[in-house]
Amino acid sequence: MKKTIISHLSFLLLAISCLTCQVSLAQSVSDTLAVRRLMEEGIIKLQNNELRQAIQLFDQGREMLHKTAVAIDERNQAIITSNQFTRDAERQIQQGNLESAFEMLNKAIELNADNVEALKFRGSIRLIQEQQKPRARDRDYIGLINDYTNAIRIVDRKVNTSPRNSQERKEYEREKAKILINRAYVKMQANRTAAFNSAIEDYTEAIRSDDQNWDGFLGRAVAYNKIRDNRREVNDYLRAIDLMQRYDHKMSDQDWGELYLTVAQAYVNLRDNRNAFEYATRAFNLGNHDAERIMLRNRP
Repeated sequence: MKKTIISHLSFLLLAISCLTCQVSLAQSVSDTLAVRRLMEEGIIKLQNNELRQAIQLFDQGREMLHKTAVAIDERNQAIITSNQFTRDAERQIQQGNLESAFEMLNKAIELNADNVEALKFRGSIRLIQEQQKPRARDRDYIGLINDYTNAIRIVDRKVNTSPRNSQERKEYEREKAKILINRAYVKMQANRTAAFNSAIEDYTEAIRSDDQNWDGFLGRAVAYNKIRDNRREVNDYLRAIDLMQRYDHKMSDQDWGELYLTVAQAYVNLRDNRNAFEYATRAFNLGNHDAERIMLRNRP
């Protein structure tokens, strides 16, 4: 009889182990492990014929396991509802109903503080709201930066818990890079040297996470321009252009012309007449007549 009970309890311990693997909340993991310890101690007591103590431990474990299961159930339901609010908010954004979307995203984040998509969407709405304010000094980007910072923290945790070199980890790293680029862009709006340097740190971390994302190089090039580091500015523009061409990024002639003109101006700042003329010529050939001035001044 005792062997049968121990066999059933061993099976229960295996089930608890499986439950632990599926739990994401730190508190729930801790509680589930506590249940396992109680059951293991109970088995030892049972093997030593200390039946009363064994029963007490099993009862404690069963009660705690029930509470943990209920908590996990509630958590899963909260995540489902949070995701639904996020999907509804996305539809509202597409329809231009930003205030309604913002309220839904607040509810989504209240239900699940780890909802990265909700944090990103809310951050985007906050950016629009702040940029609509006519006076720059009235704009407050703190809440927006906090949303992106929380999203980065969540994704970073997923990166660190994913197997190295796995596709899953690479996806998380790409996601992290995108959010870092968004946060860097927001920091740039402060238009101060300290903000530019902080943005450069974000762009650099984004590039470390995903060195195929040309937006990281483009953004960092702009930031380097702000602090007048024109050599690094040019290098980043060239890296971005190389990636865009390698992946056949579709962009209008007008946009390419503006990009080439920007590179030409960076070369002007470096007093590199030959490359300034080359990139100004590229811009001019794509219909950007503003490039003609640089061509004339830097003709070999």
